[in-house]
Amino acid sequence: MEESFWAWMKARFTVSRIASYGQTLRAFDIALLRQVERKCRVSIAYKGTGLNDAMSFIRARTEETKTQLVVADYFLSFHSSEADQTQLETILHESGSMWKVGLRANRPGLLRRVPEGVQASVDSTISNSGHAGARLAEAWEAVFGLDPDPSRAYALAVKSVEDAAIPIVSPRDTNATLGKINSQIRNAGDWSLPLQREDEHAPTRTTLLSMMKMLWAGQADRHGGHHDPDLVITQEAAEVAVITAATLVQWFTSGAVARTGTSKAPAS
Repeated sequence: MEESFWAWMKARFTVSRIASYGQTLRAFDIALLRQVERKCRVSIAYKGTGLNDAMSFIRARTEETKTQLVVADYFLSFHSSEADQTQLETILHESGSMWKVGLRANRPGLLRRVPEGVQASVDSTISNSGHAGARLAEAWEAVFGLDPDPSRAYALAVKSVEDAAIPIVSPRDTNATLGKINSQIRNAGDWSLPLQREDEHAPTRTTLLSMMKMLWAGQADRHGGHHDPDLVITQEAAEVAVITAATLVQWFTSGAVARTGTSKAPAS
């Protein structure tokens, strides 16, 4: 993948100029490099003008500091056309890279690759779930983006479920936490999913509540003041939380979660 990737990067730093004799020349965009250094917080410190020399220097420096993907991500977000994005995604996909070109906060950028069906489902949920979807998008970026923040991703996953569930379960208590929503669902005993048949040992009301309680209990760093390193949210835990949240957000915002008792009024 390396040579194809760096050919793509070289094109970003290349500007075309017309010489006095009419020939088109390719030159290195030194002003863009200075911008990249500022925006990406990387020090490359090349001061020459030769395109090939510049790219050799940039490649060596960013590979040494492991910031080549940071620079590529910046180009995707601020200096790329749709064709540029498609070209890089093709390179990454055909090379079996763990990275893909996706959307973060409505801008193109690098995301960790997940199965295509999972990504399509989550993208649909994000697009159709209002504020809960916006929170879920933030959580997705925080866990699958270029600079993962598992603790933030987990917290946002919980908030996205709260955003989706509160209007359905507890509309009169807009400050309810996921823990309180879980208690209301447990006490009511008649919230379920629309399946025609259920396993007697795993009815949908139990499965729904178990997923929500798992998400709530698993946020091990929710309370401050602890000093146990085992309570730090791991990348793996955050991935489970965000994927679980995506399912729960879709269920609540699509109307799949409903009460099956005689009273349809939401819990107070």
